[in-house]
Amino acid sequence: MDHIRMLVSKEKYVGMVLLDLQKAFDTVDHEILCKKLEGMGIDFTEWFKSYLGGRQQVVVANEMTSEPGIASCGVPQGSILGPLLFLCYVNDMPISVKCKLLLYADDSALIVSGSDPQAIASLLSKELESCGKWLMDNKLSLYLGKTESILFGPNKKLNKVESFEVKCGNETIKHVKSVKYLGLQIDNDLSVQSIVNEIIKKANSRLTFLYRCREMINFESRKNLCSVLIQCHFDYSCSSWYPGIGKGLQDKLQVMQN
Repeated sequence: MDHIRMLVSKEKYVGMVLLDLQKAFDTVDHEILCKKLEGMGIDFTEWFKSYLGGRQQVVVANEMTSEPGIASCGVPQGSILGPLLFLCYVNDMPISVKCKLLLYADDSALIVSGSDPQAIASLLSKELESCGKWLMDNKLSLYLGKTESILFGPNKKLNKVESFEVKCGNETIKHVKSVKYLGLQIDNDLSVQSIVNEIIKKANSRLTFLYRCREMINFESRKNLCSVLIQCHFDYSCSSWYPGIGKGLQDKLQVMQN
């Protein structure tokens, strides 16, 4: 958010493509992963081969179960090592692009800035194609149907933009005015309106539930439930969005918190 705000303050547009990987954790190739671990200086990859290999899986459909099959790819989800091994697997993805690449587990995004939206779209298309080749080489696949593009900038400048088309091969990436990244809804003018509305909506529904149950729950329990179910939404990543909101939205949040 700081990076985008900094560029927008310099009167630049910022284009962003949020990559959606198909079954990212399930398609990690064991052989490629172990080679990458060796390249990082880990000399006990036999342990990882033993940990990852030999796992069986079955398919259940219409009360029928298939014969067990050996899983030749994928890292165990729900484990401590799963996300760490996936990060090691995609650690060299930045070599496939020249623009800024955000990497957070399987939530990746390409960022390009400039003064011409069409030039940004063209550059993002090239970077996306280059990134797609890297993914293919590493046996990962991009789900273009859920991959989205967004153009950030001041409202006045955005109104002048007629089109913003990012392409990957012959397919046009869906262009949106608001994206959800790491649990936050981010608007193309960085107004934070969507984030605040989402927080208020969640807090309202949970407060209504607690109000209906108030006779059955003592005061201490209500305090704990408020902290767990409601306060967490006010606190989550607040340092990234709260400084950018106006007085009107601040008042709405304060009323809801009270």
